[in-house]
Amino acid sequence: MSFTERYSTFLFDCDGVVWRGNKLVPGAADVVKHLLSLNKNVIFVTNNTSKTRAAYRETFKAVLDITVSDNQVYSAGISAALYVKQKLKPGEKIFLIGSKGLSETMDESGVEYIGHGCDMDASYFTDFLDYIPESNVKFVVGAFDGYFNYAKMAKAFIYIKECGAEYIATNLDMNHSLNDSRLLPGTGAVLEGLNQSLGMQPKVLGKPSPIMFDMISKDHNLEDKSKVLMVGDTLQSDIQFGINSGVDTALVLSGITSRDVLDQEASIKPTFIVNSIADLLK
Repeated sequence: MSFTERYSTFLFDCDGVVWRGNKLVPGAADVVKHLLSLNKNVIFVTNNTSKTRAAYRETFKAVLDITVSDNQVYSAGISAALYVKQKLKPGEKIFLIGSKGLSETMDESGVEYIGHGCDMDASYFTDFLDYIPESNVKFVVGAFDGYFNYAKMAKAFIYIKECGAEYIATNLDMNHSLNDSRLLPGTGAVLEGLNQSLGMQPKVLGKPSPIMFDMISKDHNLEDKSKVLMVGDTLQSDIQFGINSGVDTALVLSGITSRDVLDQEASIKPTFIVNSIADLLK
């Protein structure tokens, strides 16, 4: 039985599956367009928080020449925004460790935040002797942040330890695949110092947390999980996400995970292993 005969819903990671950096994975556009022509439910699920849903819609139009709706795109940033929005009361806010794209996602969701951007207020222990945290900060949201430094780490620590803010993260991916030849530190690497100093791990709202799948399932009525396939290029994030969510998984070897890595990670087993997204039509 082919993939298209077996499954009615396809969840696709983006980086390493649909594209690598600014280059489209060969065959990706044909696969997505063919699935849509068969009236398959195509949903893009990414831990990349650098773009809003509107920006992702523009990217899919420019790169794949397809038009997608908001409920076809789920990023870990969107998941985090929806989560805190449901819990915040009027006047309450979050301390945000994140990119411009994540701050814009919070803006779109109506979430008030502090902490975003470059922070050079303090750089040494004694600089925080007289620091007074803002009131009504109920969450610390951690994501990739190119401006992350000691000042941000210390403030996040204070809000969590002293003020009781709930600590959540969009993801803990240790690496980000930039292109075919370059791998860079990811969100997990950025937040690791904070996690170690706190002696705790944040609640993860992106992959591999099933919280993200529950949001998608609610929007798309995915009651029959046997008809859902998660397609991704990372074992710890994408494949574990599918396993945690109770759906079948397909690992593509066009991204971070090579066959050598696959042999070393025997504890995480995908349902299928394919060379790239193009193999889904075979």
